[in-house]
Amino acid sequence: MSSPLRYNISDVRLTYDGPCEPYEMEKDIVADFNSRHHSVLDLYKIELEKGTIYTLDDSVNGRSNLGVFRSKQLREAVILAAALPAAAVVIDGYDSLRKLPKSEHTPETINKLKRYNDRRAAQIMSEVLQATTESVELGDEVVIESIITEGLRLKPGVETGGNPTIPVGALFGKKEHVKYYGRELRSEITKLSMGSDVIEGTTKSVKGLHSSFTSLFVTESYFKRHIPDIYVERWMAGSMFPEFNLRNVDIQEGARCIAELCGIKDFSEMSAFFLNRPRHEKAMNSLNAMGIATPFDNDGDLFPAVVMGMDGLHFPDGRGLDCMVGEIGGSAEWVVGALPLIWRGGQSLGALSSQSSLSRKDLSPEELWKERFHYTEEELILFQDARFEQKPFFVLEDIMDNPFAGGVSAFCSISDNYYLPQLKGIVIDEGSGLITTNTLMVNSLGNVKHWQLTFKCVEGFEVTVEKMKSPKHKLCGQNRSVIEKEIAKMAGNLVDRFKLRQFFVNEYYPAIVHTTGKLALLNQTIDAMIERKTLNENDRMIVDSVLKILPEWFVSMT
Repeated sequence: MSSPLRYNISDVRLTYDGPCEPYEMEKDIVADFNSRHHSVLDLYKIELEKGTIYTLDDSVNGRSNLGVFRSKQLREAVILAAALPAAAVVIDGYDSLRKLPKSEHTPETINKLKRYNDRRAAQIMSEVLQATTESVELGDEVVIESIITEGLRLKPGVETGGNPTIPVGALFGKKEHVKYYGRELRSEITKLSMGSDVIEGTTKSVKGLHSSFTSLFVTESYFKRHIPDIYVERWMAGSMFPEFNLRNVDIQEGARCIAELCGIKDFSEMSAFFLNRPRHEKAMNSLNAMGIATPFDNDGDLFPAVVMGMDGLHFPDGRGLDCMVGEIGGSAEWVVGALPLIWRGGQSLGALSSQSSLSRKDLSPEELWKERFHYTEEELILFQDARFEQKPFFVLEDIMDNPFAGGVSAFCSISDNYYLPQLKGIVIDEGSGLITTNTLMVNSLGNVKHWQLTFKCVEGFEVTVEKMKSPKHKLCGQNRSVIEKEIAKMAGNLVDRFKLRQFFVNEYYPAIVHTTGKLALLNQTIDAMIERKTLNENDRMIVDSVLKILPEWFVSMT
């Protein structure tokens, strides 16, 4: 169905004319920043050259305090954990498909390039978090546990699953704390939880398209449930509205409810965002029939939640980016987007949907919509294991102990962001050795700030390029003998060993069980991943070599 109310956000652009108060970091502030984060910045031989912080919203929700994030080092580290991975992807990996002949633009090639970018982003993000937690002073010590992640699930015909990412269960902290995590960790050590989508819009990142970015949050809140890496139907708005069972209302009834509760008096002033997928056709048609616009994107539905309902953000016809009504996307993206949304005063409802049913190619859009809650036996077991069987719909309080515990979220543009236009993509000046990043920060107080940071490559751009590479770049395509020699070299160097550990966990996590600071490796799972072509024989040689050269990392499986 063609409708003037349905448009691609790359064609009909959002503009922002709301508050944007700049604060330019003075030289002593820059020097303090470099001192606080020396352990991180030295990994890549960079330092902060200059920075400007733009305040977009300084209102306070009155429901939170920063908690442990009163520490500048911790809260700024979350921003660095978004900014530096984005820079690494643009240095090597962004728009990589265009460099290949058209004959090689196959799904297999695209998936390989996406894994490459995910690997780089996950590598740098985990290095920043680990280096930070190792360097914090007494009184500020933390252990960060990865709880929410994206990339594990198989996407039939698109991805084989097991993409490089920061996996559930990964821990960041001092060795002596990680060893006793969950058992006898001292009370003065703060436990933090994190969620991430190391690259939202990975396909965009390899095709050189708009609005790809890195994303994460870190919070003091404990997570009561693990949400399965599957689809979630979401009903979200930039203003608070009471909970309702979204299964008991149709799309039009739900839209009326959200409009009324959010103070939208005329549907001609309202928009509801969607990912451009056949499963959304019926919902979009229903909303268009009411006069509600349905802007869409071809890849990525996380960032609209982050800025939903923001004052001063609007389309050319004056409509804001108001809500999602029955939009269906990944569960990790729902959580990572919903948390900053509720910090800002919004609301987010979700319901687990059947990925298997919604991935079928033999159903019409209308049939896909009807089948969205028809779960397979395997899916139902996942829901029951995560204790969602009595949750026809849920909010963040059903997953997190306290969403308003101290926390920080950060989103750094890889490419120009079309949802918040001032978030330009990474800018690199090779000649001057400068890298400029633009990161949106939302904290648990409800503050929204745009951090524009320019880093100087202190030993030259090429040195920084080399430092940001994944350990795998020296291992790909090599024979077993060369791989063993390279890993032995890495094991003998403190920084390279540090990087190798982060890579190994992020790459082979489907075959790893974490226990008392060590790894239990499931060799049969590695074989299964090779069989389904997620991994290859090169990976088998890497795993075998690490097991041989670094046995102290592992526990015996006998």
